[in-house]
Amino acid sequence: MCRGEGVRPFEIHIPAAELAEVSVRLGATREFDDVFEDDPRYGAPSSLVRDIREHWLNRFDWRAFEARVNRIPQITTEIDGLTLHALHRRSRRADAVALILLHGWPGSFIDFLEVIEPLSDPPPGEPAFHVIVPSLPGHGFSTMRRGITPRLVATILTELMRRLGYGRYMVQGGNWGSPIGAEMALRSPERVVGLHLNSINGAPPSDRASLPLSAGEQVWQARPHPTTLPHYLLFSRAPASFAYGLNDSPAGLVAFIGERLFDWSDHERGVGLSLDFMVATVALYWFTRTSGSSALLYYEFDRDLPIAGYVTAPTAVALFPGEFVRIPRSWAERYFNIVQWSLFQRGGKFPAAEVSDIFVADIRRFAAR
Repeated sequence: MCRGEGVRPFEIHIPAAELAEVSVRLGATREFDDVFEDDPRYGAPSSLVRDIREHWLNRFDWRAFEARVNRIPQITTEIDGLTLHALHRRSRRADAVALILLHGWPGSFIDFLEVIEPLSDPPPGEPAFHVIVPSLPGHGFSTMRRGITPRLVATILTELMRRLGYGRYMVQGGNWGSPIGAEMALRSPERVVGLHLNSINGAPPSDRASLPLSAGEQVWQARPHPTTLPHYLLFSRAPASFAYGLNDSPAGLVAFIGERLFDWSDHERGVGLSLDFMVATVALYWFTRTSGSSALLYYEFDRDLPIAGYVTAPTAVALFPGEFVRIPRSWAERYFNIVQWSLFQRGGKFPAAEVSDIFVADIRRFAAR
């Protein structure tokens, strides 16, 4: 359903010539001698890259995936000179609350496909939601330009919700969706009735001894900081340098994105991401040519860091064992009005896809408070 000025219906249709071309490129992948001996300590192991590439070439059905997504209403609109794409599933329930779900990198709207129906059409007695899933600027079918920071994205998404007719709504996010969602709540407390996060970050207190950590929290804090990870260092400094290669080689894109999809999901506990999910995600980045534009957000973020403030909207935090962007609750309470804090035993950075039942149940529990 379209609402507001300049909101247009949208469907995905990748030209047949592009589907044929990527098959040729995948089939002509130039191999190298595996001096790394399939060891993940060096980066993407050859066996993982081969499995994803061969699944894309021989088994994955893009047209079936496309048809699945197109069964969900989609829109595009122009905001601040950008084209913004979003999935928009309205609930049939009169008491439904609007809920915007925000992905990160290397994610997309695909992250949330498993939860749209359970959230918008729940069983009797459960809260219902009008579900909005935007493609962040530079991702999927949303465009990007220099100067678009996560803080500006928050303003753009607030305008999107206004155009769709929602004056009050809940926000859910992880990865990029966490700081963007927090900024939306910080700037528009009269609009955001609740904030649900599955990753959370913030500066430590100046006097750490005043907020002692549990043994588990000490383990969290011993992990490498996200800003030291290879993709962050590259994206925040030279996002154009690698984009040429990834935009020209589907096998290279499989290695770069596929490694992170695998490593950042909770495959060790048997709830990782399927090959279909990984191929669909890589293929979306390929067909939309967004390797460089999606990386630009890191560069802009590094030069426009968020300003600390206190989010007054009720906030729920759902932490999964595979998520490495997290701070202790005592630290988080300095920035958020936390009313629900959940620690789960399964799931990674993509919980809506990995453990959709747990993800949905936690949002429902929060909404029912």
